[in-house]
Amino acid sequence: RKEEGRKEEGRKKGGEEKEEKKGGKGKANSKQALREQQQREQQQEKATKRGQNSKKKKMQKYAEQDDEERELAMMMLGHRKGKRDAGEEQQQQQNQEEKEAAEEAAEMEPTGLSEAMDQKLQLLVRAGKCARSDFDVQTLAKLKEFDDEVGVEILQRFGEAEILDKVRNKAAFLSGICHRYRDRKAKQEKEEKKKEKEEVSLLNKEEGIVELDDDQREQLVDLDAFTAQPRHDDVLHYALPVCAPYFAMQNYKFKVKLTPGQGKKGKVAKQAQGMFGKDATPRERDLIKVLQDHDMVMQMIGSCRISTPAKGKK
Repeated sequence: RKEEGRKEEGRKKGGEEKEEKKGGKGKANSKQALREQQQREQQQEKATKRGQNSKKKKMQKYAEQDDEERELAMMMLGHRKGKRDAGEEQQQQQNQEEKEAAEEAAEMEPTGLSEAMDQKLQLLVRAGKCARSDFDVQTLAKLKEFDDEVGVEILQRFGEAEILDKVRNKAAFLSGICHRYRDRKAKQEKEEKKKEKEEVSLLNKEEGIVELDDDQREQLVDLDAFTAQPRHDDVLHYALPVCAPYFAMQNYKFKVKLTPGQGKKGKVAKQAQGMFGKDATPRERDLIKVLQDHDMVMQMIGSCRISTPAKGKK
């Protein structure tokens, strides 16, 4: 029994020693884990302090910097766009919207062209060749100078141009085409006039009528256009009263002889007008009637009277 009691006591002691060993190992592990956790916390504190220090340094460095300077610095670094850039973008966007609205409104604006040319222009706009706002009033006025056939042909050439996509000023491009067509039309008219002139010259030559050339016409003065004996085929523009020695006016168609007398100039002038109108053509009579009293009176010298020719004489 004593031996069995000793064995039991030995077993209990062995168990207690084992438990003590196990407990010692657990305590060692927990201490090591606690130490590692403390090390990690210290590292985190150091990292936090390091960041806080740098932040404090930056705050001290830029403490006196205002909002505008900070905005400019951020713009220079490219981190953000400044207020001016944002305002410019907003202004550009607004201008673009206004331009688009103007183009939409211009599409409905009347052109003032004929129906055929207006339809052709609308077809070009719908095809994307141009916009209604590309053409101002002056350009459309140049296009209106042509008839429908030529105007439609001009617009057709405008739309078929290979460089149209690269042209910035489409109004000037269309004006250039109009000028070329106008020059061509002027050249054709000049050739037609030249041909007509040749035909008239040929007819005058057959009838014996001498026609002055351009050089001879340039040498003429205004006095050469006056005549004392107008013919029935002359184109008369106006009549001019003159006063000269009677023998110098022997070949004049309309003349009266003035002699000194007590007659008033105005009454004498009216009397002479009545005498001239008796033998005049309708055109000559109209030109004689519109003569001003002042113009006729200024040609006379002193008081006078009309001396009537003897019977049987003119």
